[in-house]
Amino acid sequence: MRYAVNSKWRTHVCTDVNGTNNGLEVLVAGWVQQIRDKGRLIFLTIRDQSGICQVTLNQRKVSEEIWIKAKSLTIESVISIKGRVKIDERSMLGAELNPTEIKIHAIADSKFPIDLTKKKTQMDIDTVFRFRELSIRDPEIVAIMEIKSIIAKAIRDFYVRKGFYEIFTPYILAASTEGGAEQFKLDYFGQPAVLAQSCQFYKQAALCCHEKVFGIIPSWRAEKFHTSKHITEFHQIETEIAFATEIELMEVQEDLTISVLSDVKGQASSHLKFLERELYIPKKPFTRISFYKAKELLSTLGVEENFEEDFGAPAEFALSMHFKEPFFITEFPTKLRGMYYSTDPENPSLTKSLDLNAPEGFGELSSGGKRVIDYNILNQRILEKGFNPENFEWYLRMFRYGMPPHAGFGLGFERLIRWITKLSHIRETSMFPRTPEIYSP
Repeated sequence: MRYAVNSKWRTHVCTDVNGTNNGLEVLVAGWVQQIRDKGRLIFLTIRDQSGICQVTLNQRKVSEEIWIKAKSLTIESVISIKGRVKIDERSMLGAELNPTEIKIHAIADSKFPIDLTKKKTQMDIDTVFRFRELSIRDPEIVAIMEIKSIIAKAIRDFYVRKGFYEIFTPYILAASTEGGAEQFKLDYFGQPAVLAQSCQFYKQAALCCHEKVFGIIPSWRAEKFHTSKHITEFHQIETEIAFATEIELMEVQEDLTISVLSDVKGQASSHLKFLERELYIPKKPFTRISFYKAKELLSTLGVEENFEEDFGAPAEFALSMHFKEPFFITEFPTKLRGMYYSTDPENPSLTKSLDLNAPEGFGELSSGGKRVIDYNILNQRILEKGFNPENFEWYLRMFRYGMPPHAGFGLGFERLIRWITKLSHIRETSMFPRTPEIYSP
């Protein structure tokens, strides 16, 4: 809330149990979160970005004008209150505000469609997203979104410290790029186009001027998956490093993960406590297990898997529950990976690729590896995947003019948030998520 004296607006002036602010005249502004009308006493809880403040009105001690205004208030009305802080152990916050002035900015409709306090009913998930413009006021959702902001800053801080350049790649692409997952198609001034599934080609191009690049890049995939880790609109923490190997790539991801977790644990401790989430900082190096060794491990865990197919959801979950800290799966078969992954010279059936997985059942966070830089090999890979090389003209061209050896990965931003906040579904990580069923508001 806002201090009248020095213009700092924060609710913590109303939670000072040590008495430092006792008697301080303040001006607070926010939303009416709760109203308890006891006849001649009215108790209000006012909420702003920094927290809550309890306001106590005694009919015998306030003006008639203030009393009439207080009686007219509804849940989620927006008000400003001027008054003095009073230490009171009976208050739920250890202090309260006794008002001398009230200004009403907006009166909310009396029948608020959802219960933000969750005292009467626990909101069902359909209601949460049907009234998403209102449910984001829920303190739990506010905590998640503020942690998300802290994570984004922690990511950028890490890369800047390491000498990376942030890039901003296009979202509208010519149709028929690398194929794969379903694409959202557009009409671009009469020409076919799609929303970007990834920025893979563009971050590789950027290496020739910046060498080390990253970005928190939006991506869209028109996949009708109904799992707890899929949404159709999401962000990737994209990274590409010139002259790097797949080993160095794992080291970067280890450092990034530890740095982000440490920043969140230090800067969002109150939010984590509110969400009942205890974070542990993993130690380096993370466990590394090859694709086929992971398949063998699954057999001992009672999960039967086809050794020539990628991991299914039960297998990924089982591995993620088995390992207690983040871990890498390495050496994926060439036939299961994209055309731009480099292969092992001694065994071309295996790629120098890797996935980073979170523990506790959260599964895959990132996918990446060392890239092909030979024009002829890449052109052949495109043909083997059944693509038309003409659709990759500009991408192939840059490999004829000095492409350095390099490696990179894309780490799911919302998947990282889901793991850190221990959410049941990835859609909860987005302020306004997009799923096959949800595209409004």
